[in-house]
Amino acid sequence: MKKFLLLILALFTMTASAFAADSEPRFDNMRTALIVSTTQRGAEAQYMLKRLREPFRIPYWDRVEAQEQLAPDGITIDAMRALSEKYNADIVVVPVVQTWYWRQYQFFFRFDGEIVTDCAYYLSVYAYDRQQDTLKSYSSRGRERESASILNNPYEILGKAMDEVLAKLPYKRIPTDIEAVRGSISKLDVKTTEGGAKIITNELPIPVTQ
Repeated sequence: MKKFLLLILALFTMTASAFAADSEPRFDNMRTALIVSTTQRGAEAQYMLKRLREPFRIPYWDRVEAQEQLAPDGITIDAMRALSEKYNADIVVVPVVQTWYWRQYQFFFRFDGEIVTDCAYYLSVYAYDRQQDTLKSYSSRGRERESASILNNPYEILGKAMDEVLAKLPYKRIPTDIEAVRGSISKLDVKTTEGGAKIITNELPIPVTQ
């Protein structure tokens, strides 16, 4: 009896999961963004991956996580093109930590024993665009040395660097070319209802049934 109940529960879980996947909303002109992680395991690599996911959300983006991982030296246009074809992705993005150095040390020869933070960083995001068949990189790099009383959190540097990378990345939360893609109006329309009220409308992505 116990095995039978477990079997029923497993079947119910599988059915519910399949229904949930099929019922996910889809929108006209939604584009697929494939996020690919690398073989890098550091906290800075995980932070880049987390931040890179932020712009790619519905209704404009269908974000997909690749099962494959790429070594930093294996990011080529052929490899990215193959992933794009496999997942039917419009763009493929990969975050890479080129350089990350964070060290704190104390000047023993100074009377105050000040602790200093020394940091160097070079972060890149590689992006493959299927429509243009191009592979480009967008980076932020720099070096900072400051008292630990001022600079004591590595995520301040990582956050600033990723803000710069995402600002350079042409793929935004709301795509800047959304109107061109839809091939429709390039400005807001003003419609008048039967009661005389004026409504301002634009063409946002419209849910479609599958």
